[in-house]
Amino acid sequence: MSASRDLLNALGAPHLPVLPELPARGPGSDAIGRTAGLLEELAVDLQPHGWRLVPEPGMDHRRAVSALTTDRHALTDVAGESGIDVEDLLVRVTGPMSLSAELWLPGGERSLSDHGARRDVAQSLAAGLAAHVRAIRSQTGAERLTVVLDEPRAAAVLSGALPTASGYRTVRSLPRSEVREAWTLLAQAVLDAGATGIVLAPGRAGAGEEWTWTDLALLASEALPHSAQASRSGTGQAEEQRTVALALPLVPLEGAGSDSSRWDIVAGWTEASRDIVFRLPSAQAAQESPLAKAVTPADPAAGNGNPYRGIGVTIAQTWERIGLDPELLGRLVLAAPDQSAASHLRANQALASAVATAEELDRIRQDGGLG
Repeated sequence: MSASRDLLNALGAPHLPVLPELPARGPGSDAIGRTAGLLEELAVDLQPHGWRLVPEPGMDHRRAVSALTTDRHALTDVAGESGIDVEDLLVRVTGPMSLSAELWLPGGERSLSDHGARRDVAQSLAAGLAAHVRAIRSQTGAERLTVVLDEPRAAAVLSGALPTASGYRTVRSLPRSEVREAWTLLAQAVLDAGATGIVLAPGRAGAGEEWTWTDLALLASEALPHSAQASRSGTGQAEEQRTVALALPLVPLEGAGSDSSRWDIVAGWTEASRDIVFRLPSAQAAQESPLAKAVTPADPAAGNGNPYRGIGVTIAQTWERIGLDPELLGRLVLAAPDQSAASHLRANQALASAVATAEELDRIRQDGGLG
């Protein structure tokens, strides 16, 4: 419950608190087990090589379902005890392609290798995630709920870069049409269930992956709803604003680690009234990043300082250099790095630093730029 309390206190409006993820609790709380517990009419168990699809749910499956249910209840209880109204909430799940890549068939291969299994996983996840969205909104009273579809294996799946069980071959690449349809299915399911935002977070690891960030962004644009306005299916309610966003790692425009094509993606998405989520690096990586050093040299001895200091200004400088309207900075969301392995103190420090950087960037937007 302490994780829920820290997140609700640190990420009040206008920031987005997240439903806590605590993988250190053990099997069932890791990203794959947690998402697999949402599957409807499909069951899993845990084997030495990972999570496996099985005919009937057993102890591992029940543990995964219980952990996620506990997290929902804990957040609700903390909010109630503290008198906090949960206006906004963000929930992260593993997307259908990465889930199929990490779930194994009874015969020993990845479920990704079987067309029928991929279809069943995507449809089951869509149904289970829709129920999850409804349960969260009902229990927490969240007015706005954003779902992040985390697809760390996206480029590998599309490039045919994932090894088979033997390790001697790779799973055949999937057609973009199938990946697009799976993403569209999930996005529509969560929006129809009452979510007010959808964020697609495709990933690249690099080795053997032919798909670039530009390729992934184009496919995401095809898969996600084209309009940020949508009405709730079957409710008769008036149209409400929906958030459609793409998540990308934050990189500089020039110099070490630069990627100008990624900034072209940012420009295209924000000018099309879509949001971009920049994933901040870890505190250690941030101290070594040219994003921060470009403005204020990082001081490793300043342990209590903001490891992201200078990043907000650097983003605004890049914004001006590529000719974007400063008002569009409001389309940016900064996401704190994964803190699941961090200590309680370090996690809270990282959250505070990310919040301070986001608020710095918003002040620059309100001032009309850097001037």
